Amino acid sequence: MKSSRVAFQMMAVLCVAAPAWAQTPVVAGLYQAVIDRVTYQKPALPVLGAAGSSFQDPVFKSTLGRLTDAATRPGSPNRSYRTPSSPHQNAWSVNSHYFYVVGSGGVGPIPFAFDASTGTARRIQPTTTGDGGLVLKFYVEPQFSYVNDSIIYGSYSGTGSTLHTIDQYDFSTGLYTRLLDLDTLEPGLTDTYIGGIASSGGGTEWIETFFGGTSQDHHHYAVVFDRANPQSRHVVDTLASTIDGQPAPITLNFSLHHAMIDRSGRYVMLYPSSADQAAPRYAAQEYLWDVLSGAITELGTAARPYGHDAFGYGVLANQDCCTTTSWDAAQWQFRSLAAPFSTRDLIATVMQPKEVYLSDHTTWNNALPGALTPVFSGLYRYGTTASAWRAWDDEIIAIQTDAGAGVNPTVWRFAHHRSNVAYDGDATRTAFWYEPRPNVSPDGKWILFTSNWEKTLGTDPVGDSGTASRQDVFLLRLSPGGTVPPKPQGLRLVASGLPR
Repeated sequence: MKSSRVAFQMMAVLCVAAPAWAQTPVVAGLYQAVIDRVTYQKPALPVLGAAGSSFQDPVFKSTLGRLTDAATRPGSPNRSYRTPSSPHQNAWSVNSHYFYVVGSGGVGPIPFAFDASTGTARRIQPTTTGDGGLVLKFYVEPQFSYVNDSIIYGSYSGTGSTLHTIDQYDFSTGLYTRLLDLDTLEPGLTDTYIGGIASSGGGTEWIETFFGGTSQDHHHYAVVFDRANPQSRHVVDTLASTIDGQPAPITLNFSLHHAMIDRSGRYVMLYPSSADQAAPRYAAQEYLWDVLSGAITELGTAARPYGHDAFGYGVLANQDCCTTTSWDAAQWQFRSLAAPFSTRDLIATVMQPKEVYLSDHTTWNNALPGALTPVFSGLYRYGTTASAWRAWDDEIIAIQTDAGAGVNPTVWRFAHHRSNVAYDGDATRTAFWYEPRPNVSPDGKWILFTSNWEKTLGTDPVGDSGTASRQDVFLLRLSPGGTVPPKPQGLRLVASGLPR
């Protein structure tokens, strides 16, 4: 078939006019968005077109595009597509020229090329058969470099792989390059795998990975190394309570559920497994490792460490309550990692009435070293509670982080994500893959998020238990403050699976 480039001009696909109560975005600092605290119930579900189509959020007026659909991989129809399982992962290249999604059925990460100036996304090396285009040969969710726009880090899973290496893929050359062989770092890694990979920004690009387990929650090594000089590195063994083979300053004695490096590269948060947080170990929620000094700080309940979190440069935001306010689930803590017990509430005046059954995923790829940028959150209600609907519920929002203690920040409201997070057949439970998990671009202008569109996208033949309804990835365009709101057709997406 002759190669051709087919683009869908984004169009409004709502069947009815926006309701009378739909809001007009206002210019408020960085973004043009609704910033009030008025409760807006979700209206009728917007009708979707195929991948490449767009629509306008009927309440908040933001432009959204559908990136994937049941035909994204022609050889594997009706599969689900998602943002990374952890919003800690940077799914965007530093200049927003690339992003990736993950799919069900064991496929590797699926990268897209993206033109941020025109809002055009397309598959790389597109085909009309098979996987529909390039699929990265990484078996763990990769991490785009915050420094080099064409580089992404992962663990190579192609021919000759050991599943114990940290590698990079260069989109400009199409080549994989090994950076660190973990088998040369620690013995006895047979039948183990890597749990996750992350990286920092800054002049020295530090890469962090945790590994050594046969399954999740059984890892116990974390290494931080200089990408340009992998021999410059530090390794913590959380079971043996050692750093670089020497006794750690405090007893750890736990397995890792997760580990994450901050954007400066100085701090690594170690998250014990849930089993180790229970008897007999009773480990704390988190342990903060200062890689520069070697200190490790236990962050127990007094540190307000709970909820999903996001890292900036030496700072952290997490969904927990409260430093000075009354309790509410729509509250976040902000702290310097240099003084992790000194927290402040991001929301000075909490919502009323109080909400308990509310959670979120936060993303902060847009963090800067010299200024406090907004942190983005995808909120979702869960369970069968009949408590009153409130502003921010089931919305994608941004929260100002530099308002200061006791000052209500600007909270920008962009869209309802329209994902029903209830576990199939048991609405009292939450299904992880149904959660929205937003992932913001480093320039703070675009957000990827997951939605099952209220379970209307069909059925995934290989869906996990409780998540049979298909999920797709959507793209939210954030309008900068002081500009004219973009028309719904102002964003273009190349149809999934079509060649260029």
